[in-house]
Amino acid sequence: MTINPGSIPTTYLKHARGNILDMAEAGEFDIVVQGCNCYNMMGGGIAKEIASRYPQAVEADNTTTKGNFDKVGTFTHAVIDDKWYLVNAYTQYTVSRGQDVFEYLGFELLLYKWAGWLPKQKWAFPYIGMGLAMGDPERIIPMLDNFARVIKERGGSVTLVEFG
Repeated sequence: MTINPGSIPTTYLKHARGNILDMAEAGEFDIVVQGCNCYNMMGGGIAKEIASRYPQAVEADNTTTKGNFDKVGTFTHAVIDDKWYLVNAYTQYTVSRGQDVFEYLGFELLLYKWAGWLPKQKWAFPYIGMGLAMGDPERIIPMLDNFARVIKERGGSVTLVEFG
């Protein structure tokens, strides 16, 4: 059964449609987060576009040790044009071969860390973990909505962006 993440009720999480990277370049977001595996591979999904458009994100990823499970629940980031952050979030250990490889506890830890890192910013997420990592939207969307609540209370916002 396929679940439409946009059909899961949220209270604080904003929803948008478009190219998240173009939107960030236009000033709509201060921080764009992408889910990464721990093998320093950006060959599919939004990661492929990020790798081709922003080599500094690849460079940040390559400062980490390839294949190190300890990266789960951590992140690297690159500053793009001195205007916005592109965050490599280590939300899966490896690539999916037809099964859910999203690390839910690692993602929850990242959200907790980010709430204290830059809480007054405009955050944007693609359908993180719900594509190639085959994560469960019914688990991920509520995590994002709770993060959006905390960020809103601190003066920022969180948007889930559907590609299109």
